[in-house]
Amino acid sequence: MKNKGLYIVIGFISVIVLLLPSILPPFQLRMVTEIVILALFALTWKMIFHHAGLLSFGHSVYFGIGAYVSVLGWLHIKDLSFLSGILLGGLVAGLIGLILGAFLVRMKGTYFALLTLAFNQLIWAIVWKWRGLTGGDDGLGKFSKPALLGIIPMTNPKNFYFMSLVIIGISAFLCWYITKTPFGNVITAIKSNEERANFIGFNTNVSKLIIFTIAGFFAGISGALYAQFQEFIAPSAIDLGMSTNVLFMAFIGGTGSFWGPILGSGIFVYLSEYLSILTDRWEFILGFIFVIIVIFAPQGILGLYKKK
Repeated sequence: MKNKGLYIVIGFISVIVLLLPSILPPFQLRMVTEIVILALFALTWKMIFHHAGLLSFGHSVYFGIGAYVSVLGWLHIKDLSFLSGILLGGLVAGLIGLILGAFLVRMKGTYFALLTLAFNQLIWAIVWKWRGLTGGDDGLGKFSKPALLGIIPMTNPKNFYFMSLVIIGISAFLCWYITKTPFGNVITAIKSNEERANFIGFNTNVSKLIIFTIAGFFAGISGALYAQFQEFIAPSAIDLGMSTNVLFMAFIGGTGSFWGPILGSGIFVYLSEYLSILTDRWEFILGFIFVIIVIFAPQGILGLYKKK
């Protein structure tokens, strides 16, 4: 009966999600599209934190790399398709995750967290200074928005919403599936007791490197979609602020649940939009809300539901 009820809820939500473009005004549809895209970004951070026990303060590196690489591809590679550009961003972000991860996974705890922060600032500085390639603080815009399969215009907000929903849905499912495989069990075992996992024969560094690379790839997919959504990309997509935002999204919803980062991304986007309209001090209010949640709901909002 419990599973039947879950399926009914999932079916109801699916119908609502499909009907949203028909019932929402353009501004609200843009917000929902942004939530969908950022949900994958938050899910990838949750993967490495909740399942692998790796606290990263530099996850926006892969999000930003995916965004910049895809934009540069659309600017400089003739006839690069929409999906190819998205995939290109994800692949390069995954490659960067592999390279940086080779250094990072050898560290633990505070050293790992601080090193991710250091790499984040290093990549951000390169992007900000390399004006000839990245546009520096002026960013990059005026890049093409190729039609899907050459016939479906991605300039149409409804088409872009549905395409984002498909790409993010497939990516989120793969992220969830990976955590349920034997490899996912190994990652969880490493988090619980890395020394014991090493003792029984698992190569813990390689396993952590694989999950780190996978998370980087999907974060890059999210970043590439975000660049097309905004039709502009700047160093703010890769700075410490973006790395902080993904922590907010994951923790607000709850890192112990698959749906937590998705809920958190929705709350974060809506609060950011409406608080910024009400006051210039919206970031202070958002930070205060985050502190309250951490104090009274350390497992996130969905964590409160699980306790009941």
